[in-house]
Amino acid sequence: MTDFIQDIIESEETHRYVSERKQRGRQDTKMQPPLTPMIDVTFQLLLYFLLTSTFQPFEGQIPGSLPEKGLSAASVQPRPPIRIVLRPRGANREYVTYEVDNLNALDKQEDLYKMLLARQKSDSVTVETPVQIRPWASVRWKYVVGAFNATVRARYKNIGFSSGL
Repeated sequence: MTDFIQDIIESEETHRYVSERKQRGRQDTKMQPPLTPMIDVTFQLLLYFLLTSTFQPFEGQIPGSLPEKGLSAASVQPRPPIRIVLRPRGANREYVTYEVDNLNALDKQEDLYKMLLARQKSDSVTVETPVQIRPWASVRWKYVVGAFNATVRARYKNIGFSSGL
């Protein structure tokens, strides 16, 4: 060791110590991640999502059917809907008026239920007759739900809502 130090001091040129690793030179290594496990995980995820997904019909599509053989489209008449309009009453909209087909103005939900039951006893109205509930924009939600509940209680099956007035 002392000979090595002595040689460095006696030499005219100043030498620096260079490790063996640096003396060998730098090798250009390319880093490449293993692709096989990545491809395996990708296919496993694809298989998982395919097996666990459920396919449903598109929303907003109305199922349609053709008339039975021998019946023409003119012989099947659509039923006119029963229209229930809800109008607010009172200074703070704390009350509501139910208007059935723009004829009868009712103040109570029970009266609406009785009116809907009485309409079923007529010849042209059945439980399959569509009912359209049209609340004004300022009607409180509890009255809209009350009209819906009265319609369901009267056993109507085709109930819908339309935009407010």
